Amino acid sequence: MGETYESEREVPETDAEALSETIREFIANWSGNRAFLMTRRRDGREIMRPVGSFMEGWTANTITQDLHIKTGHVRHDPIVGYLWVEVDGERYGRLDFPRNVWMQGTAELVEDPAELAAFFERRAGATGRGDAHPHDDGYRRILIRTRPQYVRAEGFYHDEPMRAVILREFPELAAAR
Repeated sequence: MGETYESEREVPETDAEALSETIREFIANWSGNRAFLMTRRRDGREIMRPVGSFMEGWTANTITQDLHIKTGHVRHDPIVGYLWVEVDGERYGRLDFPRNVWMQGTAELVEDPAELAAFFERRAGATGRGDAHPHDDGYRRILIRTRPQYVRAEGFYHDEPMRAVILREFPELAAAR
């Protein structure tokens, strides 16, 4: 299997667990990364768009409106992906990659006004940024709430940053159910 494969293989599970909080903090840092949301069209083709995301533990939250195409995609297929890419910071690997995290998960659409208000209140308490989204009477705001099933992070593992840190279990989510 060659040198490239060895340098990119998954890190030991105990090391992945030790890095999980660092990875979660990275994706929660609005100023240090850019988030992209991947959804699927009805014909199965993926599409990825830049979005804002707010993390609550391992749950990714994105505000959208009912008129946006991604909302329809999630209604049709709740399996989505997020990609967070570092915008500034150290580069790693032979090709000078930024740190990045891919999360695949199951999304739900939250449309209840009381739940949305509670979300905005929690976000304001954590970031100082509450409900900064348009209040157009013609469109409903919707929260895309995504719980992870799989996380792959690159650029986080000591002296071998190309090795993938894979997370498959999220105990905080299991305890909350």
